[in-house]
Parts: sequence; C-alpha cells; structure tokens
Amino acid sequence: MSRKSGLRVRQHQRRGIELPVEFVICEEHRSQVKFSTSSSAVDEHTIRGVSLDISPGGLGFSSAQFLPRLCEGTLRVFDPAPVRSNADGSPVHEVAFAQRVKVRRVRMIGPEPTYFIGVSFDDPDGIDPEIASRMLLLQSQMPSGQASESPGEPDE
Repeated sequence: MSRKSGLRVRQHQRRGIELPVEFVICEEHRSQVKFSTSSSAVDEHTIRGVSLDISPGGLGFSSAQFLPRLCEGTLRVFDPAPVRSNADGSPVHEVAFAQRVKVRRVRMIGPEPTYFIGVSFDDPDGIDPEIASRMLLLQSQMPSGQASESPGEPDE
C-alpha cells in the first residue's frame, strides 16, 4: 500500500547567487508581522538580506530578521550596479527582479541571529525559466563584497 506524504519535493535546480534583496510584507500580513524600531529592519514591514540561491520556483536568502512560515510579501532583488548616489553618498540600486512570494522554510544559520529564508514564487509560471542565469550575470558584474551592502533606496 503506497501512501503520499504530502511533502512537496523541490521541482527546480537551484543555483547559488549572492545579491542584495529586500522582503516587503504584503498588506494582508502586516497586522501579524512587524519589526521593532530597535531591530536592523529597514522599517516595520521591510527587511534586507542577501540572496543565497535561486531557481524558477523560488529563492533562498539570509537575513538578521525572522519571518514566519507562510508569510507573504514582495521580494526584490537588486542590480549590483548603482544608478546614482544619495546626498549622504550611499549608492542607489535599481530593482532587477521583483515577485510576490510565500515563505516556505526558515532556519537559523548563524550564532548572531542569521536566518535562512526559503521562499516560493507566487506565480512560478510567470517566471522566466532563465532567471537563475540572469541573476548570475548580474552577480558577475558586482564588485566583490558588495552583496552585503545595503541597496539604498530602490529606484522603481
């Protein structure tokens, strides 16, 4: 007698990338998930991190903030090349890719709270199957060490 476990197996090969990202909690979840003003979050509904891997089905990133499973939001991946500088000299980066996502996996990966957050794309059929290659191309254009820098205010 065979039984299905209900466990969803990864359907796409992931490729390692390291680019700055931002996760903005969607309106429907904002009453449940807020970040303290004393945290390193951008604001009460936005966190920043660094992508770790990507596939046509989802993306993994690291962040100092915890996100609960099934939380939804918009994930933005930034082009590493700044388009201009703010008055304070900090670089401003364009959003290279943005997609509605759902948090599927969360685990602590560092002693000073650092979390791995795995998200699935809300509309995987609308994702370019070559997304990993496009993001790797962006990464190859990035000076070393830049992914951990803050992307500044996005140029949308």
